[in-house]
Amino acid sequence: MLRKGNVLGTGNGCDDMTIKEILAGESKNVEFKVALPEKSIKYMKTVVAFANGQGGRIIFGVQDDTCKIVGIPNEIVFKTMDAITNAISDSCEPTIVPDISLQEIEGKTLIVVEIVPGMQRPYYIKSSGIQQGTFMRIGGTTRSIEPYMLRELILDGSGRSFDSIPLEDQSVSEEEIKQVCSNMTEYAKSRCKTEEERSSIRPLTKNQLQSWELLVERNGKILPTYGFNLLAGKPIPSALTCVQCLRERPVLFL
Repeated sequence: MLRKGNVLGTGNGCDDMTIKEILAGESKNVEFKVALPEKSIKYMKTVVAFANGQGGRIIFGVQDDTCKIVGIPNEIVFKTMDAITNAISDSCEPTIVPDISLQEIEGKTLIVVEIVPGMQRPYYIKSSGIQQGTFMRIGGTTRSIEPYMLRELILDGSGRSFDSIPLEDQSVSEEEIKQVCSNMTEYAKSRCKTEEERSSIRPLTKNQLQSWELLVERNGKILPTYGFNLLAGKPIPSALTCVQCLRERPVLFL
């Protein structure tokens, strides 16, 4: 959303950047550019990194090494804002819509580009492709994403998680299901502090495992997922063990 002529701090848009925050330097969600780079790729990596992460701001008109506020000349400020909007729209896939506004500090005009966390991850630079054009923010730097992190972003963007992926080439027996249910129930009881809490826990069932996507039904057949196999103590392919999985499950105090 482009708001020409709007100055932050008037009640519209994102919060003001203070001098103290600027002097604190770049961080995981803040990056400085003294001016608009001739090649947009120099800040487009950060745009997709913010969208793939927790969001952030690119502040144009501040030196990144000294944090000195130099500002953007008023005669080109709106042209620069338009150029930034067009570059982001043309360069990123899926589409990223930045919130671009102006802020005045010490009599100098800054362009603030706010990128919110995206819901269609992974975001990447079209010209580089998804493998080479996906970036993440680590500390105050923007870096190429590792293959396993890209897989996580793809799962996240599709509304799926690693532990809910069904294993099409495997089967699961009723005895294995009962054993996992029993183990999880006993574990929940072991975490209780009183006998009253323990007595309130009901045995875990196969239906609950399905509702938690630890078991998946396909064509009338029950399939295990990576999450189920992890709980059952079955081996997981080594190439996938580096992926952070097993999202938090509901407690068993039913």
